[in-house]
Amino acid sequence: MTVAHDDPHVTGLFERMAALVTDQAGDPAAIHEELTELAVANAPDVARYWKQVGTGVGVPDTAYKDGGPHLFPDEPPVRVFRTSGTTGSVRGVVRYSRLGLVLKGLAVKANARRHLLVDGVRPVVVRFAPTERAAPDMAIAFDMARIQEECGDPELSTAVIGASGVDYPLLARTLDAAVATGRPVVLIGATFAFVNICDRLEAEGRRWELPAGSRMYDGGGFKGRSRVVPVDELRATVRRVFGVGGFGNIFGMTELANQHFDGADVPVGPLGERPKESRPVAGPRVRDPRTREYLAHGPGLLEITDLSLLDRPHVLLTGDVGIATAHGVAIAGRIAGSTSRGCSLSLDEMTGGR
Repeated sequence: MTVAHDDPHVTGLFERMAALVTDQAGDPAAIHEELTELAVANAPDVARYWKQVGTGVGVPDTAYKDGGPHLFPDEPPVRVFRTSGTTGSVRGVVRYSRLGLVLKGLAVKANARRHLLVDGVRPVVVRFAPTERAAPDMAIAFDMARIQEECGDPELSTAVIGASGVDYPLLARTLDAAVATGRPVVLIGATFAFVNICDRLEAEGRRWELPAGSRMYDGGGFKGRSRVVPVDELRATVRRVFGVGGFGNIFGMTELANQHFDGADVPVGPLGERPKESRPVAGPRVRDPRTREYLAHGPGLLEITDLSLLDRPHVLLTGDVGIATAHGVAIAGRIAGSTSRGCSLSLDEMTGGR
């Protein structure tokens, strides 16, 4: 029997998930079990899949190319996000119910507080991403708007990508104001947005020395692009152009609600990718592609468990390579033959990439 979105059990589950996401309070194992039972009850295709491969094995991200499993068809979605896809490819679609979208916002904000706030100081958050109004179906626009709301200086924080591309005068005014006031800056956006913006600024001979505590967070990687920049090379470029002293990477997917920040500054992957942190609410693991067993060391299939995800199965096989290490799991790009997709592709076009 299916469980309705407004069923008291779902309301209670939502409340327990919210407590885990915001305060790390509650029993992750119990919530994992409840979410598994909900998926079996409300998604027959998922139940059949788990019967074949084992209960709890991640649902492949390719399932979302045709809309994928959505656990509350009785509840009209309040938000729909789409992967950008590639030329001629089908875009992935994910739907959020009212409660599901609230949980996503709570998860993004909780992560932002943990990583962006230092001694309670609200930095100037400069988003290398469009606004939600300009890109309502891009999950990265939603996520970065929540980050700015939760942690950003309310006067100076802004998005610098518009319908016509990067607003370089706005970027310059914002950074100049941050330098003048001594406010630390957090530059945050897709990896290739940083590449394209730094290329342009260096070509024009423009540089800043941002205040102490300024940092850069990129996400999305290179998605099979012909131009690939190692992590430390990109960070050196960003340091040259903006004078920031701190760096991190964020892994996010349209199909997931939560984001994954670096957990250790240890080069692991072929481009120097750092391992991600694993927390009770969300974490990456690596499966052997043949046996589907979890690996403690070495490369395999990246699987993400996301206990802030209510509207679809909370375990996802991402189509990425994961590298299991003693420091955590590093994410090293798409599996050979997998379709490139993600917000960073369209952001590359918006920021001047080729």
